[in-house]
Parts: sequence; structure tokens; C-alpha cells
Amino acid sequence: MYLNLNNQSIYFQKVGTGKKPLIMLHGWKNDVTSFYNLIDLLKDEFTLYLIDLPGFGRSELPKKPFTVLDYAKVVNEFIDSEKLAKVNLFGHSLGGRVSIKLAAHYPDKLSRLILEASAGIRPAQDPPKKILYLFAKIFHYTVPNLFNLKEVLRQKFYSSLESDYLTAGAMTETLTNLLNEDLIPDLKKITTETLLIWGEDDQAVPVKYAKQMYGLIKNSRLEIFDNVGHFPHLEKPERVVNYVADFC
Repeated sequence: MYLNLNNQSIYFQKVGTGKKPLIMLHGWKNDVTSFYNLIDLLKDEFTLYLIDLPGFGRSELPKKPFTVLDYAKVVNEFIDSEKLAKVNLFGHSLGGRVSIKLAAHYPDKLSRLILEASAGIRPAQDPPKKILYLFAKIFHYTVPNLFNLKEVLRQKFYSSLESDYLTAGAMTETLTNLLNEDLIPDLKKITTETLLIWGEDDQAVPVKYAKQMYGLIKNSRLEIFDNVGHFPHLEKPERVVNYVADFC
């Protein structure tokens, strides 16, 4: 099904017969299919709303470079359009980033919050990267953009520092916006009861960020899965479902 939200065509799937609404937001380069292995395990207890975030799956590309707040506004409008009172919200990676912003700005919309391997805390740059970013800023403000050469070099530079830039395409500026925003101030504002699920071997968002989020969110609980990477819901679906069902 499609909805027009925040001037964007958004695709979603509604599955299940449970009384409790559960919105699920996928990670970068993923879509609703990322959660298909969980549907049969959750559909009796929850009514699931699987949303393709703008720029992914069957949803429309953002008409402008999106910020985290732009994504949160889309999800907030979705909740209103479906006439949902309070929802349980599950966000993986990028979806977690959006969920953090939504919880900070629209706390009255949430019953429970589940953050799985969530992005949101900007990593500290090591000294070599700091030097490279400083060089990039000097380059940006001092070199004229002849024949669009400056923009081409800029994209090559960022792709060398962040692998997702290599495949971002039309989403490059959106990716830049997402990575540049540190959500620590938003994490401190969250009052919704929160469950953090993480893989001990997560290389994309290391477990140290889970522990930091746990310390920043007042009413939170942290579950770390041994021998699991960035996708606990794919690697240990039954265990994830057990925690989600019990928590909600």
C-alpha cells in the first residue's frame, strides 16, 4: 500500500491480527523485506506496520536531501494517517536513528521503543581523519567549482572515508546529513521505556555505542547477543522476538 506523507509517496505493508501496533523501520540500503523472517513470529501478538523509508524499497526518493528529522516527520505522519494512538516502535540501524529522533520530538506517540544496532552517535574521528576533514573544508571554501570538478572530487573524498557513499547515488546528500548529526542531545530527551538489542560482534555500530546509549536513555535496558553481528533479527530471530514480545 502507498500513502502520501510529507509530500512523499511512501510504501508500507500491514500484517498481523494482534492488538498491539508495532512499526518496524529498516536500516540503510534495506527495505521492508529485511523483516520478513519475523512476520510469522510476531503477527499473532502484533499488528505490524513495515515501512519503506523514503529513498529505499518502493518508497519515493526524497524530493530534497533529508535530515533525520525529515524521516521522523514522515513516520509521525504515518502514525496519524493510520489513526494509531500509541505504537511500539522497532528501529534497526538507520531505522533506529529515525526512531531516536521520533522518540525525542513526538514522545506522546510511543508506547515502547526498541533500538536494534541503532545508528545515532557520531564516532569520534581519529587524528588522520580529522586532518582529512580539515583539508576538505579548506578545499571547499578556497577552490572554485570549475566544470563541476570540485563536486566530483568532494564525492570521491567522502567515499574514501565512508563506504556507503560509494553506492549512495541520489541519496548522497541525505547520507551526509544523517552522518553529520550526532543524536546525543535527542537520546537524553527520551522518556519512553526503551529496549536496546545489540550484537557483541557488530562492526558497523560497535557495542560501545549501545552502552553509551544505555547510559543516556533514562528508562532503558540493554541486551547484548553473543556471536552476533549487525543484524540480530536475521541471525537470532526467535531470540529477538522473545525479547520484543516480553518487553511490549
